[in-house]
Amino acid sequence: MHMCVPRLTVVAVATVLGSLGLGGIAQAQHWPDEPVTFAGGRVLLAGDASATFGSEDPGWFTYTDYGTTSLRRARAGLTIEARPWRRLSFLTEIRAQTGGGVVPYAWYVRVSPIGNGVLDIQAGRIPPVFGAYARRSYPQDNPLIGDPLGYQYLTSARSDAVPANADQLLKMRGRGWLVTYPVGSPVAESGVPLVVAGRWDTGVQIRVGNPRLEGAVAYTVGTLSYPLVRDDNHGKQLAGRIVWRPVPAFAIGASAAQGAFISHDVLTARSDIPGGRYDQRAFGLDGEASWGRWLLRGELVANSWKLPPLDQPLIADPLSTLTGYLEAKIRMGPRLYVAARGDQLGFSTIQGTKGAATWDANVSRVEFGVGYTVRRGLLVKASMMNNWRDGGRVRQSRLAGVQALFWF
Repeated sequence: MHMCVPRLTVVAVATVLGSLGLGGIAQAQHWPDEPVTFAGGRVLLAGDASATFGSEDPGWFTYTDYGTTSLRRARAGLTIEARPWRRLSFLTEIRAQTGGGVVPYAWYVRVSPIGNGVLDIQAGRIPPVFGAYARRSYPQDNPLIGDPLGYQYLTSARSDAVPANADQLLKMRGRGWLVTYPVGSPVAESGVPLVVAGRWDTGVQIRVGNPRLEGAVAYTVGTLSYPLVRDDNHGKQLAGRIVWRPVPAFAIGASAAQGAFISHDVLTARSDIPGGRYDQRAFGLDGEASWGRWLLRGELVANSWKLPPLDQPLIADPLSTLTGYLEAKIRMGPRLYVAARGDQLGFSTIQGTKGAATWDANVSRVEFGVGYTVRRGLLVKASMMNNWRDGGRVRQSRLAGVQALFWF
């Protein structure tokens, strides 16, 4: 049984403050406004806690899995970094979240063999390489409450269950919050987004570069849409990203990834499944620019999943998607800002018995919001979101939410 939002918020905040011995400090209103260090700077602690309450979402537009919406969620995290040597660090993040309990969100070792920081090697449950938003998906880095569609919206694709033909896939069109297929797992579950922003993959990552030009490559056991701790298909993913920052106020990046998507249970569910690779492939472009009071961000991601072609009408081509968003934030004063994001997610067309249709329902989203900094490390946000799609039981939804968050 999941804890309710208020109870989880109290537990999460108490966990963060209690672990630091900061209960008395918080009561005295002398909150930390930067990471806390111990042992001469060799141990660093950072934390965050947020609580969001918003509209009920009958169309499941904002759900991040079956039963958990980003508009009604509390979460808290505690990051611990131990540096026994200046070129060696051990990092872990423990997170409590509505619907997810308390879990180790990240745990990895980082080695910097060259003293000037040009080269880093990380191994374990590592930070994402692909794209821009997944690298800044914490509430304090997001000017709005909702997430971009490509990093949150549940499609009707699953890695552990697949349709036998195009008609079965089209039957699930616009129903990514609860999907069932005959090949693989018989349990009804939520589909996957293009890229999971709230869960990290397990593997090895190498980063090379400097503040102007930086590149990274990662080899992991899961994929962008289905990160894993343990391999479930004897396949791996290779992902890479390069970022160019000619000046500090401007950056442009490109990402690519390819990895085995379909699980071993699906591949062995039927004896007539053709051999070959059933991968997820993605390519992304992103940019960021700031000047004066303005901050502008945008991202474009092309993605595809290859499924086994089984029965007529066949799913012969990869299931392709294209998503993009443009986001703007304007500071109205030292403590107040306004922000907006426009977002679209489109799907390729397949041929069913009754004709051609996009394999999932195309979705659009527009979100407007404001944020007010109560004090350093304490922010309150409010937003209004409009969602539209051309399929599913609910095709339009207007949602609102408020969020309070604290971090150090």
